[in-house]
Formats: sequence, C-alpha cells, structure tokens
Amino acid sequence: MIDVHVPKMGMTTVEVDVVAVHVKPGDVVGPGDDLVDVEGDKATFTIEADVAGTVAEVLVAVGDESAVGDVVVRIDEAAA
Repeated sequence: MIDVHVPKMGMTTVEVDVVAVHVKPGDVVGPGDDLVDVEGDKATFTIEADVAGTVAEVLVAVGDESAVGDVVVRIDEAAA
C-alpha cells in the first residue's frame, strides 16, 4: 500500500484546503494521474499518483483542511 501525502508547497504553507477530489476507491490510476487538488496560501496544486495501482482509500473530501504531510489517498499497487 502506497500512501500519497500533501506535499510541502512553500516555506510558510502548513495547511491546505481540498478543492477537488478526482478519484474514488476502486479507480485504477497510473503515474501522473490527478488525485486531489489542494489550495495553499498562494497557489492551487494538483497531487498526482506516483505509481500505478488501484485507489484503496480516499481520506479527504472537498472542503477538508489538511496539513502538509497528511495522507490523502492510499493506492494498492498489487491490485493494478
């Protein structure tokens, strides 16, 4: 299982708002596929899949606030 985290988005950003969720459990994804859009202090950023697999869990919803480093999606590589 691969955890996808909120990346560091700048020197001062510690929390982001989830503005879009592009996947749901059971979706098959590949490297570069859009997973979640988050908005920080100065920019909107798309979190992409780094691996191929099946989305096992989506741990955020639109409107949620997440901290840098929080897990937003779990991908099961074995289920690809």
